[in-house]
Amino acid sequence: MKHSKLVISILVAMATPALAQPGAGARPGPPPTVFDSSGISDWATPPKPTKEPGFTPPVGKRMKLANGVQLLVVENHKLPIVSMQLVIPGAGYAADPSGKGGLAAFTADLLDEGAGGLSPIAIAEETDRLGAGISVSTDADAAYVAISTLAKTLDSTIELATKVITQPGFDDKEADRVKGDRSTSLELRRDRPREVAALMLNGALYGADSAYGHPGSGLREEFKGVTVADARTFYQEHWNPAVMTLVVVGDIDPKAMKAKLDAGLGAWKPTGSKRPSKIVAAPAKLANRLLLVDRPAAAQSDVRIGLVGPDRKDKRFFAFEVYRTTLGDGFTSRLTQRLREQLGITYGASANMDWRVARGPFVIGTAIVTAATGQGLSETLKLVEELTTTDIPAAELEKSKQNLIRALPARFGTNASTADAFAELVLQGLPDTWYARYAEGVRKVSAKDVKAAAKALVPSKQLVISVVGDMSKVRADIDKLDLGDPAMFDLYGMPLKK
Repeated sequence: MKHSKLVISILVAMATPALAQPGAGARPGPPPTVFDSSGISDWATPPKPTKEPGFTPPVGKRMKLANGVQLLVVENHKLPIVSMQLVIPGAGYAADPSGKGGLAAFTADLLDEGAGGLSPIAIAEETDRLGAGISVSTDADAAYVAISTLAKTLDSTIELATKVITQPGFDDKEADRVKGDRSTSLELRRDRPREVAALMLNGALYGADSAYGHPGSGLREEFKGVTVADARTFYQEHWNPAVMTLVVVGDIDPKAMKAKLDAGLGAWKPTGSKRPSKIVAAPAKLANRLLLVDRPAAAQSDVRIGLVGPDRKDKRFFAFEVYRTTLGDGFTSRLTQRLREQLGITYGASANMDWRVARGPFVIGTAIVTAATGQGLSETLKLVEELTTTDIPAAELEKSKQNLIRALPARFGTNASTADAFAELVLQGLPDTWYARYAEGVRKVSAKDVKAAAKALVPSKQLVISVVGDMSKVRADIDKLDLGDPAMFDLYGMPLKK
């Protein structure tokens, strides 16, 4: 302790003369004892801003493997690493058979649980040895295989990934273990109120048994009937190379990459594969726009508010993105500024659009301190309504547009994020050059465009409100909002019997 005090005293003594120098100004430079390599001679005057740098999104090269898999290659030789994203349209949870919710996700989960004669442990050990990563996931529209590796171990990583993709074992013992883990997670859903609020909202927007309305991980009782045989059949029917696209980004030569892939993945020609069916995701007829779950003693109310959003190719896409950003994207958005900074009733709030093959959900999400739940809902609906009736001030409009434009380069900050960005275009059926016109599309948006999009696409009276909280403390305030009779659900998001 004495030694620490001595060191502090010496440091203070060293710094004091520099801080006390007359004429140093409000922003003194570093103490003379500190080496300064900044090149700045005048620390009292802020430097003038430089010209804003331009940004040109990367361009990919298109090819096709022998079995029909589309190949999109983006070269990046800055680092000796490679990232890949395989997109499998039609293998997402929208394709779950009726009564077997969670099958698509269960199937994807099994792919790396033994493949090509390798056990799950052997796959994990080989992945580590190669300095690689292989993960399989799903969303509503597709399944994905994300692969990352060092350039020097690319060949071996491709060989391993090909086994996972084309030769999954679907071993009964491993499947039982994975199913047990997923079943346990479904049992614990009651402890994840945010997930429950989202589940109720999606079910109301699309219909609880529809392609987009049922939960991708399934329901407790329903998932008990899902078997490994179901997973084998789902894989055979929906993992179709003829509709797949592999995005490859990194330190590779396109022609050499195609040759490597054709020797493995390109030689895969499974039987029984089907073309993806068109997803039907029309808005459901609403019986109630207020959905409630009583969670006694909850310190906060988890809230999801939304409706079925526009189509990805809607001509109002850019205006809607500016609207969404203004309302709830980032710290300077209206939702965060009002609910967090001014009222102090939430840690944060966001407005997100889940762009999908069919019309996805637009959702406002937040968690409001219990005592202020009614106030938070009221203020949120006011903010939504205000954007449908009043033009955004010029400064705020420009800020929202710049937030979008300046965030674009980050989408290509890594090989993996670049692969994700192009995979999104692939799934949405958009041209590979789409990002090149993104900034210009945002710049053209006017305040009138935003107001028109808000009025047409997000009318506040049509928003569905889902709340999980302590109803003994929040129900009276919610009833004052005149949202109609509520539909009541249990802690798992299942309708309560009347």
